[in-house]
Amino acid sequence: MEIKNKKTFYLGLIASIICTIIFIWFSVRPGLMGTLHWHVGIKCAYISLCVIAALPVIFWLLSTFIDKKALNILSRVFSIFSMSLWVIAYVALMILPRLKIDNSGLNLLSQKDPLPATKTSDGALAHYAFASDPHWGSSNSNEEARTKILQQVDSRNYDAFFCLGDISEVGMITSIMQSAVNDFRDNVKNTKTLVIPGNHDFIVNGYPAFKQAFMNKGDKDYFRLDNGTIHMIFMFMKWDDAEFSKTQEKWLIKQLEEIPQEDTVILLSHCYITGSGYWDATANRYWGDIPGVMKRLCPILEKYNVDLHLSGHNHFFEFLEKDDVDYAIIGAMGGKLDKDLVYQSPYSKWLDNKNFGWLDMKVFAGYLELTVFKYDGTVLTTKTITTK
Repeated sequence: MEIKNKKTFYLGLIASIICTIIFIWFSVRPGLMGTLHWHVGIKCAYISLCVIAALPVIFWLLSTFIDKKALNILSRVFSIFSMSLWVIAYVALMILPRLKIDNSGLNLLSQKDPLPATKTSDGALAHYAFASDPHWGSSNSNEEARTKILQQVDSRNYDAFFCLGDISEVGMITSIMQSAVNDFRDNVKNTKTLVIPGNHDFIVNGYPAFKQAFMNKGDKDYFRLDNGTIHMIFMFMKWDDAEFSKTQEKWLIKQLEEIPQEDTVILLSHCYITGSGYWDATANRYWGDIPGVMKRLCPILEKYNVDLHLSGHNHFFEFLEKDDVDYAIIGAMGGKLDKDLVYQSPYSKWLDNKNFGWLDMKVFAGYLELTVFKYDGTVLTTKTITTK
């Protein structure tokens, strides 16, 4: 092959390789594929970036075979522009979420620790608190409610507190994550805490910031904690089933097959499986029952007699029941509450989208006792779940 213009050819070749490699790296960032299912703005931006990455390739190929001055100029312009843009984006996305976060003093529960469980005076085998979607960094979040929830949790002698994601409004901004760390450190001094990430914690390539703040070296994306007959399985599922890989599905089934049927099994993730919700015009879909998630997860939960699935993602409280499996959405830790819930799941049994709060759980031999508390300690509702 005769190269018409060597300078244009090699500049285009280098730009094409660099743009393609960085675009592929960007495309496999955790949480991105789920984002594209729901967020039209990010989807459009992603398509635009795809076009920008493709332009130097197109003009490089054209200029390789056609020796036209204007084509050579365009090839050089797009090569330099696209390569510069992608290199700047790569450097920014690598550096910004890795700016130093000081998480010293946090009372974190390690994935390597056994699940804390201390028998209480009323015979409960364990006592836990759960909440989700505090959204530090959002102008619409309720800081007062969020702080009081942390303080209430720390005052009640729980075995552990589990926060199910969307800690930060924008995950890559480490200053927001640092604010969350500071509040946890200041207000949850006596209670072991385990935090998993939500979809907002991944925006954009925010996972490194979350790992700095709330994970230990060697921690896994999905994992299991046990203590005697109590088992908690934490899933890596942020937007929908986009992150629920076949590998993770096989791992989940293996865990459930290992656990005796009479034991208590609680599955946790940021993304809900079934739920009510509002109409999202930008995504052109309901934030309600997610068909793909239900199709893949519900049969597994039903087959292996999972007692309860806990999640956030939607910003309200909801109890649901489907085919002998209980579900609870607890995304009311401070993020703006979801209004105009025009879609009601057929499995919904109770819903509150007016109050911020947290979920209290006592594990007894044979049943779970759930209490939903408002952020000031007022009881909103209670529910007893007979374990299977």
